[in-house]
Amino acid sequence: MTDSPPPGTRESLTVIVPCLNEEGNIARTVKSVRAVLATIDLEGRIELIDDGSTDGTVREMERLCEAHEGIGMHVNPRNLGVGRSVLQAYDRIPEGHWATVAAGDNEIVFDSIRNHLEMRHRYDIVLGYLQNSIIRTIPRRIASEAFTRTIRLIYGYPYRYLNGLKLYRVDAFRGIDVVSSGHAFNAELLAKAVLRNPNLRIGEAPFLARGRAMGNSKAIRLRSVLKAVSDVYRGYRSVSAYRELAVRMQSED
Repeated sequence: MTDSPPPGTRESLTVIVPCLNEEGNIARTVKSVRAVLATIDLEGRIELIDDGSTDGTVREMERLCEAHEGIGMHVNPRNLGVGRSVLQAYDRIPEGHWATVAAGDNEIVFDSIRNHLEMRHRYDIVLGYLQNSIIRTIPRRIASEAFTRTIRLIYGYPYRYLNGLKLYRVDAFRGIDVVSSGHAFNAELLAKAVLRNPNLRIGEAPFLARGRAMGNSKAIRLRSVLKAVSDVYRGYRSVSAYRELAVRMQSED
């Protein structure tokens, strides 16, 4: 179990929005997130992260920051990948508070976070599983199912999905180094979090997707698939080394 905010401090939720060439989608994403934050009982803020976009994403982010309060932005000096971008954002989130990630493509119905928030007093991490998978194409569903089954086999996870909408106390993941990126990032991160703190309470909640309003998914391109396979291998090797360290440390306690 991770720490709660100091007494008298209002709970907060930071929505991390990583973007790569999402000029046409980022405004819709921010609008969806802001609409939900205005109605929940947590103090909400948005952190936009540009991960090396070559279109007008940065300009659109700057416009959104100027137009609305409670929005900050960070521009990576080069493309770091979604995982690394999100990890670096944790240092800017208060201890004991909540975080979630909303991809800049506006594909996830952010209103689904209410399901996760209802469970937050019972869990430290709430993983999301897709409720309306029919919204996605057959090739994407096949690729997603194959990847999820592979991850569950390798790591022994009982969870239905790892790369969907999730809610977590930032301290559950803060300070963990992850070598993989892309779709393999969450599997490695969760494994190391559990090895570091076996008492983490992990639950699951449904979320909805709407599909992309603009552009195409990058998830099932051949290059992305090959990179995912490579990242799974690198991530599991890193987890194996981390497991040995965790076992030694626990045996010394």
